[in-house]
Order: sequence, then structure tokens, then C-alpha cells
Amino acid sequence: MTPWNLLRALLLTTVASATLAGCNVARLTINTPLTPQHVAFITEGRTTLADVVNVLGAPDSMAEAESGTTVIYRFLNAKYSRVNFGWLAKPWSPVDPDLIMSRSGFGADAFELICDSDWVIIHQAFVRHGPEPLFTPYPF
Repeated sequence: MTPWNLLRALLLTTVASATLAGCNVARLTINTPLTPQHVAFITEGRTTLADVVNVLGAPDSMAEAESGTTVIYRFLNAKYSRVNFGWLAKPWSPVDPDLIMSRSGFGADAFELICDSDWVIIHQAFVRHGPEPLFTPYPF
């Protein structure tokens, strides 16, 4: 390996290490995230709330509705990642610059059921939070 190639490899390794030092990744899960496979056993007009509670556990909330009772299971499966490119300028800059690109998927999802007066499920639906922009660069 020539000295020039060795110097390039060392420089590339240093820049990659410094970039990764300013990188954060986090994941947060509250309650068990529900998927369509978890609730496939529910048949509208046949399955009772007792059957659902036996499989999914107690709901997070219940409220009276015009057509019966609304039952809600809330869950959160959030991801957060960010890269601070200002970290690279820290050794040479008199200020601490933050040039952050981040992405988060925060927001609670829910699985809602509507039961009639006999506690039979008449409707079910997943309620998702809206999609977030792909990246949010700061301080721009």
C-alpha cells in the first residue's frame, strides 16, 4: 500500500468515526404493538368483547357511543434517529454548531372497537398517526 493510499484510508476512517460519534438512534415501545395478525380472530357481528379481552387483555379506555360502546387499545412503537454534522466542526470551531438531520416516528397508534348493547363487536379499525416528513434538517 502506498503512503498516499494509506493517508486516504486513514482520513476516510477518521471522518467516518467522527460522523458516527454524532449519531443517535433510539426506539421506544409502549404496550404491545398490534398488527392485523393479532386481531385476525375478530369477526364483526360474532366476536364478543369478552373474547377480545381474553386474547388482547384489558383495553386502555372505554366510552359510551350512540351505537353502543367504543373500546380503544393504544400502543406506541416509535423510532428516532439523528445525525449531528456539526460534530465534525467542533475541534476547529469556536462555537458549538448543531447541523442536525433527524427523523422521528412519534405518535400513538390505536386499535378501536365498537360494541353493540350486547357487547358484540360490530366494527373494528386501526387508527394511525399521520406520516411525518422524511427528514427535518435543523437549524434550517
